Formats: sequence, C-alpha cells, structure tokens
Amino acid sequence: MALAPVYQFQELPEGLELVAPFGRFRVHSGIAVGRCCEVYEGEDCLQGECVAVKVFRRHQQYQGALQRELFFLKSLAATGAPLVRHIGELQWRGRDILVQELLGPTLRDVLLSYDHQPCSPWLVTTLTTHLLRGLQHLHDKGVVHGDLKPPNILWDADLATFKLIDFGVSFTTSEELTHAVQSKGYQAPECVVWSKAVAEDNLESAEKPGTAADVWSAGCIVAECMINRQLFPAGSQCEDVPGDLHSAITSVKTNFPPKYLEECYKFLLRCIQLCPEDRKGVRQLLEDPWLQRCPRPSFHDLLHLPTCVVRFMALTDPHPYPPLAYEMENMVVSLCGRQGAVQGHHLEPSLGHLYVCFHSARKAEAALDQLSGVPFMGHTLVATFYPPEYWMRREFF
Repeated sequence: MALAPVYQFQELPEGLELVAPFGRFRVHSGIAVGRCCEVYEGEDCLQGECVAVKVFRRHQQYQGALQRELFFLKSLAATGAPLVRHIGELQWRGRDILVQELLGPTLRDVLLSYDHQPCSPWLVTTLTTHLLRGLQHLHDKGVVHGDLKPPNILWDADLATFKLIDFGVSFTTSEELTHAVQSKGYQAPECVVWSKAVAEDNLESAEKPGTAADVWSAGCIVAECMINRQLFPAGSQCEDVPGDLHSAITSVKTNFPPKYLEECYKFLLRCIQLCPEDRKGVRQLLEDPWLQRCPRPSFHDLLHLPTCVVRFMALTDPHPYPPLAYEMENMVVSLCGRQGAVQGHHLEPSLGHLYVCFHSARKAEAALDQLSGVPFMGHTLVATFYPPEYWMRREFF
C-alpha cells in the first residue's frame, strides 16, 4: 500500500457513515492506494477512535485477495500479534469494505523522511527485530506473507512497534499455490521462477516457494534501511550476493561503526542466499549477535516515530535541585493534560528533561504539535517522542 497524495479518491464520499453489526463508522479523507483498493481514515462513532477503512474497488478481480486477507487476518489474530488488527467487514453499494485499526507511517514513509540518508543503527536493528518477530508469528503457523516490502510494514505508535499488513497473496505451506507472489525488488529467486511459471500456466516447471522467501525479502528490506535504496532494484540481477552486499555496505561505511557494519553484513548473508535452503530461519536470525546490540535512537528517530511518551528537552538547566523545576514541571504537565489524559510524568533533574506519558499516542502527538516551540518561562519548549521501553525501565537520556 503506497501513499498517494495526488490520487483522486473516488470509492467512498467523505462524511459517509457506515453501519454494521460491529459498529458505526464515519469516513474521512483518503490516505493510501493499492492495486485494487483505497484506504481512508475513519472514525468509530461509538468509541471515538480512529480507524482505517479499506474499500475494494468495483469491477476489479479481487475476490481471491479479499478472501485471503480475511482468512489470515482472522486466523493469525492474537493478543499482541505483530499484524494489523481487523475490526470487521461489511458491504456498501456493492463494495467490499474492511475496517481495521489505524496505524502510523509505513516503513516507506519513514525511509523517505531520512531524505536519501542511511537510517540510524537503532532504527535498523529495531525494524529488523520487529519484522522477524512478525514473521515468526506467521511462520510458526505455517503461513508465508508473500509480499513483504516497505509499504506493507507500518508503525503502531501506541505499542511502539512495526506491524505487518496486506495478506492478499499470503498462503500456507500446505496449500496448493496457484498465484504469483512477492513484488519486484523484494522477490526471492525462487519466486521469480514461480511467478513466471504462473504467467505461463506451467506450474509443474517450478517449485512452490516457502517461508524462506519471506526471509529473502526481509534481508532486502533491512539492507534498504542501511543504504536507503533498493538492494536489487526491479529488473536487476542478483548473481553475486556476497559481492553486491559488500559493495552496498561499504557505500555507507562512514555512517556506521565498523563493528556494527561487519556484524550487519554477516547477518544479511544469512538472509540473502540464492538457494532457499541456505537461508536461516527467523528464530535463528533473532538470536544473531548483531541484534543483541542496543543502540539508542537518534534525534531524527524521536521526531518521526510517534509514541505515547513525549520528552520536553532542557525544560530546566541540569542541576541536582534546579530552582522552580517542579513548579515548571507541574505547569507543563497541566498544559499536556489539556490535550489528553496523562498517565505519568518524570522530571530528570540531571538532564533538565521532562517526560510525559499519555494514555494514547494520538494524545501525545497532539501535545507535541501544540506545545513544541512554544515560549515558556524564558525557555522554548523543544519536544520529541520517547521510546516507551526506556520510559518503563526508567532509563532517561
């Protein structure tokens, strides 16, 4: 699914109310476009929460993709599952509509925010860990995603994790596969052969792909985060994987510590192998030494990946007992409370930073938007988001 700011959304009128047994939803503006569908931001009229409304276009051959999407969304659903949460499905004037939780930016959006620069070590390792956990959830149930790519990986701001979406071409390892899988640029070699056999109606000439195909795509995505360009652009050959990887990693050697790059290269070689049997499984990859590193997020990361915690920087001068610090803390917390329920807050005197935890990430985003840059008692409020994992560990920086 890709953002389409100039696309003319036409399937659902803004303001439309959709009524279903599982709720009533109001359609707002369009936010994304796929091959056979449009996605709108919507509102749960009863709960007051934002949702995503995915509508399949009329006169499209999408029934197979729709049924697969519904089957896997329901069969893979579990508390804390690293995939988009499905709320329900309905029809409106001949259109099939799915209502799902509204997630944050896609990985593609995140990469674009870096303006063609490599991502931070924290973002690369965080994305890799979350992506592998998502694949582990699928592969343990015998499911192959089949279309891993940056637009199909979205940030969940409330849980501060990346989630998988779009299961329209997913399949099980036990079923008889008859359709093409994976997108160019992230397509494993065996999937290139398979998709060609599907196009030629000659499935006997190719071997059905398996979970290793997802591992190839994951490796390509991680490499793209490192170099901020596709490792194997559509149409390119990938005959010398070690050489291509070494060249790609070398191109960003000034952006990462040498040891980090060395371990990343070894990790990627475990994912990107021409022979599927030579690729490691996701459980093994999650134990890779490279992922045991714990780099901190950059300032850029904390501006572009929303969470439920906001950090107000340099609210006071660093001091064990800064004068008026707690009065200033209470005033800022009171301002934050106007945007939404505050669950907790902490002033770290040695840094002068104030950390405010909100009930939801959307309230945190509203507070950051409203208060960042505002003059306050001789200071200018400078705000970023903050990782909830650090907040819960009471680890402040």
